[in-house]
Amino acid sequence: MKMMSPEELAKYIEFTNLDNTATEEQIITFLEIAEQYDFYSVVVNPHYVNLASTILKDSEIKVVTVIDFPLGAGSTEAKVTEVETAIKNGADEIDMVANIPAIKSHDFELVESDIKAVKEACKDTSLKVIIECPLIDDYEKATASRICDNCEVDYVKTSTGFNGEESFNEMVDSIKVIKKNAPHTEIKAAGGIRNYKTAYNIISTGISKIGASAGPQIIEELKQVVDNQEEVGKTGPRLI
Repeated sequence: MKMMSPEELAKYIEFTNLDNTATEEQIITFLEIAEQYDFYSVVVNPHYVNLASTILKDSEIKVVTVIDFPLGAGSTEAKVTEVETAIKNGADEIDMVANIPAIKSHDFELVESDIKAVKEACKDTSLKVIIECPLIDDYEKATASRICDNCEVDYVKTSTGFNGEESFNEMVDSIKVIKKNAPHTEIKAAGGIRNYKTAYNIISTGISKIGASAGPQIIEELKQVVDNQEEVGKTGPRLI
């Protein structure tokens, strides 16, 4: 995969602030940073969807919010209500946590009905389903991914980032399982992606989006890489 420009990489990143202690002032600063880097989207808690959609109304940055986050243990009815409210408040995309207790109990009929109900509530709004890979085994990942594919959701997302993190190799293995079992569905990777090298290598697996609270750091690292390459190109490498 050829090296991306900082601007290209920014369009992979869903810049995230899901801190439940974040103040309105902090979220406003977060949104200003998102505009500075022109990320694909911002991901905020439902409480801040209206604020984010108002501030970003004249930009191309999408507003994403989370549903039944981070536990994935709520009722379908509650999820549907959350979705309807979020869309009314200006959410462009929805990141929903699948029913994790049902996945772990192998009650896949409930998992599917839950996702279908939320998908129907989303209508034309893009839906990502978080299957929380750090908590489930490969069989559960495969089955949950197939359900997402069957329900025609827009993305399978690997993790909330709140319930443990996979190592890089573990995340790559999870992505392989998802791709095999959800071939018609895009993938969003999240959880522990904090630097350019990890972001670049994860993107090279074929995923479409990255969820990261470290978006600015990732872009600044890439800028340094690009700048260093330009210097080497002009003068040749310095020999020490």
